[in-house]
Amino acid sequence: MPEPTRAAAWKLLCEFTGSAALRRHALSVEASMRALARHAGVGEPAERELWGLVGLLHDFDYERYPTAADHVWRGMEILRERGWPERIVRGVGAHASYSDVTPEAPLERAIVAADELSGFVGACALVRPSRSVRDLPPESVVKKMKDKTFARAVDRGELRRGAELVGMPLLELVALVIAAQVPIADRLGLGGAAPPELPDEPLPPEPEAG
Repeated sequence: MPEPTRAAAWKLLCEFTGSAALRRHALSVEASMRALARHAGVGEPAERELWGLVGLLHDFDYERYPTAADHVWRGMEILRERGWPERIVRGVGAHASYSDVTPEAPLERAIVAADELSGFVGACALVRPSRSVRDLPPESVVKKMKDKTFARAVDRGELRRGAELVGMPLLELVALVIAAQVPIADRLGLGGAAPPELPDEPLPPEPEAG
């Protein structure tokens, strides 16, 4: 395939994912990945783009193949069949703790840190009176982690493992993820109002740098 682009990644995501919630999750994780790339000192724009593409694509096969027997394996297989770079394939595989891809490269470590925490931050925002991520304190997210009845499907161990993998204190990582969501809060449904529709085309604008 030609050089992978954000437009190509969005097209692939939409081909396999009809759920607006899953598409919003992909955009959320993309934003967190771009923020983590900046935090890691990634200066080359093409490299930062690669981190963002992994965020967009990490769950692209989940709606069609939701079981651990298929998800991420089918996704990695599809990416390879279509000629996507192996670094993206490995990044997609690395986000699943049960895959055979051990997160070693900084990009692979970052997707572990970005995935579950982006979703958990969104859940924390939605139970606030404002229903907004814009006024969500990082300390509130860490406190919610201790409530086992809240967002019980989220593995707290994975949240902590992500912070360890990127070498950040948990509170600092939470603050980074919150800040990454703020520029696109309305699009994610985390701005206090119902989110807009996410049609297949045109591609939603790229997250603003922060």
